[in-house]
Amino acid sequence: MRSWLSLFKKELRTKLFTILVSILLISGWEIFLMTKMEVWPLGLSFALGFLPLTIFPLIMLIQGYQSFRKEWNNHTIYLLKSLPRKGYEVVSSKLVSSTLIYIVLTLYTLGLHMFFHWYQVKYLLRDVPPAVANNYSNQMAVIAVLIYLAAGVVPYVLSQFSYLVSCFFSKFRWLVSIVVFILSHYLLLRLGGLVARLFNWMPDIPLDAMWAGAGGEQSVTIYLGSGPIIAALIIIIGFFFTGAWILEKQLDV
Repeated sequence: MRSWLSLFKKELRTKLFTILVSILLISGWEIFLMTKMEVWPLGLSFALGFLPLTIFPLIMLIQGYQSFRKEWNNHTIYLLKSLPRKGYEVVSSKLVSSTLIYIVLTLYTLGLHMFFHWYQVKYLLRDVPPAVANNYSNQMAVIAVLIYLAAGVVPYVLSQFSYLVSCFFSKFRWLVSIVVFILSHYLLLRLGGLVARLFNWMPDIPLDAMWAGAGGEQSVTIYLGSGPIIAALIIIIGFFFTGAWILEKQLDV
C-alpha cells in the first residue's frame, strides 16, 4: 500500500499545474457569468455555467492518452519500469489520481456556480412541487453522478489502453491509438450485449420519476436493466487489467 501511495503522490505532483490552471479558468468563467446575470436573459448565465462539466470528460480522455505518452517522451518510463511495482499499481495510480482531480474540479465548479447563481436557482424552481423536487434530488441526482463519473473514467481507461497497445508499433502510434480506441468502443458495445445476457437473472433497478402536469403531480416507475451495467463494468475492468498486463509483461523499453 505504501508503494502505491508513493506512485499516487507522484502523479498528483505532476498534475499540480493542470489543477491550478483549471481552477483559475473555472473561477474566471464563473466571475464573467456573474457580471452578465443582469444583462443576459434569465437562465442563460446559469445554463452556461455548466459548460466546464462538458469539457472535463474530454480532458480525462486526453489525460488517459497522455498518461504514458509523457513517460515515453520524458524518458521516465525507464525508471518506472525498473521499479518493483506491478503493472496494475502503476496504471491504477494514474487512473485514481486523474479521477480524483476530475471529481474535485467538478465539485468546485458546481459549488462556485451555485454560490453565484443561488437566487436564480430558487427562482427557476419556485413552481416545482416539493414532492417532485425531493424525488428528483434523491434518485435522479444519484444516477446523474454515476453517469457523469462513468463519462470520465471509461474514456480514460480506453484511451490509456489504446496508447499502450500502440507502443508495440514504432511508427504511426497516433493512428494505431485512434483505431484501437474506436475498436475498443465497438467491442464494449458488442461484447457488452453478449455478457449482459449472463446477468438476465439480476433484478432490474427501479427508478421513480415524478413531474407536475396539468392534472397535478404524476409519477411513473422506470426499470433500468442491471445486466448491461454489470457487463459494461466487467469489460472496462478487463481493459484496465489488460493494459496493466501489457505494461508489465509485454512492453520493453
